Amino acid sequence: MMTDTTQRQIDNLRMIEFFSGIGGMRYGVEMALKNKTIAKEQNLVLSSCVAYEISLYANATYKMNFDSCSTSDTVSKIHTKLIEQLKPEDVDGKADIWTMSPPCQPFTNTLHAKHRDIEDRRCKGFLSLMNLLDKIKKKPLWIMLENVKTFSNSKALDLWRECLTRCGYTYKEILLSPVQFGIPNHRMRFYMICEHSNRFVESGLEVPSTNPPQTLHLLKKFILNKDIKELEPFLISRNTLQQKWAHDIPVVTPNDCISHCFTAAYGRQIHKATGSLLLMNDDNNAQLSSKLNRRDMAIYYGRLRRFMPEELLCLFGFPNDFRFPDHISLQHQYKLIGNSVNVFVVSNVVKELLG
Repeated sequence: MMTDTTQRQIDNLRMIEFFSGIGGMRYGVEMALKNKTIAKEQNLVLSSCVAYEISLYANATYKMNFDSCSTSDTVSKIHTKLIEQLKPEDVDGKADIWTMSPPCQPFTNTLHAKHRDIEDRRCKGFLSLMNLLDKIKKKPLWIMLENVKTFSNSKALDLWRECLTRCGYTYKEILLSPVQFGIPNHRMRFYMICEHSNRFVESGLEVPSTNPPQTLHLLKKFILNKDIKELEPFLISRNTLQQKWAHDIPVVTPNDCISHCFTAAYGRQIHKATGSLLLMNDDNNAQLSSKLNRRDMAIYYGRLRRFMPEELLCLFGFPNDFRFPDHISLQHQYKLIGNSVNVFVVSNVVKELLG
């Protein structure tokens, strides 16, 4: 329940979205605010959202989708600006909730990751945020952070915990994947919710059970019905399927109920570490991925493809009317989606934070 200190925000929630990408955190907050319990008991409305992001592609996408949302009364501003360029007066007293998904590359387990943690230049913005939080007088009531699972063992997190404690916050750490909410996609992520109170003083890291609490949806719920001409840009080439390593290609069908985590590299690399490929089949009841002839993957030419960006957006919980500007290439669309957050999961975490 809301503490006494939260009453001043009950009608007017102001948000700052750092490392905003294509707006996944904001969509998660908006989805959470539609929850009947929060809407009824707290009457919270998102009145403003200021986003900070350095990617021009992400900002063009963010602007296109949120500026075109005529049903929203939220005042939006997006700044193409490095976090380390911000001054205390830019954020002091300007928001009730901060959300952030700092660059994950310093903490990932990918093939070429160097695990430089706080020594990685891409950590500079996150470290600058700590400095800002220390300096400002009117701090946000709530903070939410998302990152990869391995962030939970980082020096950056140690410094962030110290900063939060100094600034009067208590926090709760959670590891969650979309499968915990019935979404057929592995994407384990670290979440941290913080409040400027003693609310979470006894909290530790929560790890979900290995079994999802509800039945997983089949992938076909998220797959679009397109004709073969529309699917051509997404088909895997015959040459690729003839390679020796093709037998290791990660394949799922519409009737499977799980898929590998989709990353920013999905549009340019084929590997289980970048995401699953979809085998289109003629038998709508078949789960052919477990019966593949992996000795000759070329026989699946014309039937094996990447998921389309629209399908990934659906898996990630973005609204059906979400669009990319025409000038953003297919590969960049995949990159922006892979760098984003799962809106379904974020909304559930936000509901706990605001609930």
